[in-house]
Amino acid sequence: MVLDDRTIRLDCTPEWLSSRLGRLSFCGIHLATGYETDVLGYACDAVIPNVPKSLLAGDVALLERLVATDDTPPGLCLGFDRIPLPDASVKAMLDEASRQDFQPNHGGRYQLGRLEGRLIGVLEAHAGSMTTTSFDPNIRQYSDHSAARWVGMHYDNALTGSREGERFPRSVRLESAERRCLCNLGPGDRILILGLNMTALHLSDTVRPGDGDHVPDTPQLRRFLRAHPEEVRRTVCIAVRLTPGDAVVFPAGIALHDGSTRGIEARSRALVLAGRFPRRRSDISPLGRSSCSL
Repeated sequence: MVLDDRTIRLDCTPEWLSSRLGRLSFCGIHLATGYETDVLGYACDAVIPNVPKSLLAGDVALLERLVATDDTPPGLCLGFDRIPLPDASVKAMLDEASRQDFQPNHGGRYQLGRLEGRLIGVLEAHAGSMTTTSFDPNIRQYSDHSAARWVGMHYDNALTGSREGERFPRSVRLESAERRCLCNLGPGDRILILGLNMTALHLSDTVRPGDGDHVPDTPQLRRFLRAHPEEVRRTVCIAVRLTPGDAVVFPAGIALHDGSTRGIEARSRALVLAGRFPRRRSDISPLGRSSCSL
């Protein structure tokens, strides 16, 4: 994989990565087949992750190449944390998200662990799902395939009336776009699959070079990959397995992503917050216990 200044980086140390190889894997992608569109309900040309390949000790060197440097902007960082689930904030967020008048992406502000952000919503995932994002006809960037059930891997492009969100042009995206914190509430594990090199920045620079006002969306990504199969083959994703209480912070408007419960036998709920979260590197404490901060 070619690494450049548009590649997603891991906000942690090599030692931290080595201690968690069993929860990390790599995979490629493919565009939805006839069976996946006709029977499983995916959108035409939906981006679907391949079966992940587990990592071995010998893969540490490859992972080390993906570790963020001091000057990597937050907008390109995938961070890791543990969230205290017996927390009054968790209950308050669940209560708000369950109200009939709740508007996803427009929730209240909460403190979750070390993070403060805006409530996006609660994501439900059934066991054994290749991907977990279903279509919402109210989300404009999905509307061209609203009859389908599943979105597949995608970019988020939310923007609230107070100018919070991820829908910013290429020229300011790394500095202005929010990141999202996804915390798995369980009862089962959940997987986040995130494209490392098929970022919205790469797509913009390829289809609209020099256009700093361009904001790509998921339908444009699908059309691009259909027209350029070599880009499908070059796309590399990392899959992070999250046990209940595990959390990740990632640039949902920049990184191609989706959830998955493939191979997991229990359903999962996840809380999602959004904010301009700062970087904090995950590492190993002197006592050998993980000190995971975003």
